[in-house]
Amino acid sequence: MGTPSWLYYLLAIAMLIVAAYSVGLLGLSVETSDSVGRDIDIAHLGMGIAMAGMFVPHWTFWPAWFWEAFFFVLMVWFVVRSVQSVQQFGVHVPHEGIHALMSLAMVLMYLYPMGAPGAAMSMTGSSPSSHGILDPGIGFLLAVTFFGSAIFTLGSSHKGSSHHGTHRRHRRAYASVGASAWAEHPVGESKIVTRGLATLATPGFEDLSHVVMCVGMGFMLILML
Repeated sequence: MGTPSWLYYLLAIAMLIVAAYSVGLLGLSVETSDSVGRDIDIAHLGMGIAMAGMFVPHWTFWPAWFWEAFFFVLMVWFVVRSVQSVQQFGVHVPHEGIHALMSLAMVLMYLYPMGAPGAAMSMTGSSPSSHGILDPGIGFLLAVTFFGSAIFTLGSSHKGSSHHGTHRRHRRAYASVGASAWAEHPVGESKIVTRGLATLATPGFEDLSHVVMCVGMGFMLILML
């Protein structure tokens, strides 16, 4: 018995919700001039849109070559950021590292789409050279890593670490934006919007978006084995 089609749609919707949530966080980062975690939001935005198109082919945006280039650049960026984090804070597992692996997984999904069953098989604009199947060992290892990251994130006492790491204080939560900022000025429409965005940027919500993305990506990798 194959995977029910409604599950593909459910996962695609979840991916788009994460993408929309990331747009809200990007808007808040611009409003507060706080770039910490912005690269994670950009990554989740791209992953959410791309993954939705993998689960439901007619929701695909842009050709595969665009996404391959996009996620390759992200992978290099997060590798560099991981090295910088280790240099700055000593030997540890940087949160940028998991996003480097997630970016790598996205590149592999587009390079080897033929291993994906059902809705994932017809990615629009797949590379002409993509006639292989993703190595099961690599796919399984990446899937387990993402599921493990989701579990670790849910169980961690350091909330917000999925976006900001364990060595930095969470800077975009409602308290960091400052509740007093709205008490000192008349409450206009723009401030209400900003306050709503700030409330969304709590550590728990940010971690939840990471968990959803890890589960969706891990599930897709399992389908491709």
